[in-house]
Amino acid sequence: MSINASKSALLILHYQNGLVRHDGIFAFSGTPGQVEKHNCLEKTAGVLKASRGASILVVYVNIAYRPGFPELKKPTYPLIESIQERGAFLRGSRDAEVPEELKPEEGDITVINFDSSVFSHTDLDCILRAKDIKQLFLAGIATNWIVESTTRYGAELGYDITVLEDCCQGFTDELHNFAIKETLPFYATIMKSQDFIAALG
Repeated sequence: MSINASKSALLILHYQNGLVRHDGIFAFSGTPGQVEKHNCLEKTAGVLKASRGASILVVYVNIAYRPGFPELKKPTYPLIESIQERGAFLRGSRDAEVPEELKPEEGDITVINFDSSVFSHTDLDCILRAKDIKQLFLAGIATNWIVESTTRYGAELGYDITVLEDCCQGFTDELHNFAIKETLPFYATIMKSQDFIAALG
């Protein structure tokens, strides 16, 4: 695959303590164990380093709410309702923060979202179009949530999407593998992190 760095962006989706740490508020979902089992933090850190070295735009998309969840209609749908019931991912909380291994650096962009697609009710599309970005590379938690929703929506908006499969994980291997093998290939290219790094030269 040919990568035009000036037209590309790496999207780091919901890599937050609440989803990747064993003491995180959503650890019960299974994602911390999946992330650890598949070395996702290490692989994503490698992709981040290579992307910054190639001057690819890095965008973090974090789910985060104000106290009282004014961003959500009530009642909302069950997945988001479970976040609201637990008081999870409040702005400034540890659970909402990006893990130390993947901390944003100067020049990176952070977008806050409230749903299962990064494009829903955010300014991400505006930012990408302003920078003339055409190609998106996705790393995220969970594959069967933010990654799949973003891939579908982004493809419909006209972006060329590549999912970095080993920088993503679902609630279980089964959910991750189903998305990678059965749904995402209809919208995106599926790629290993090592092949992405190699393509950057």
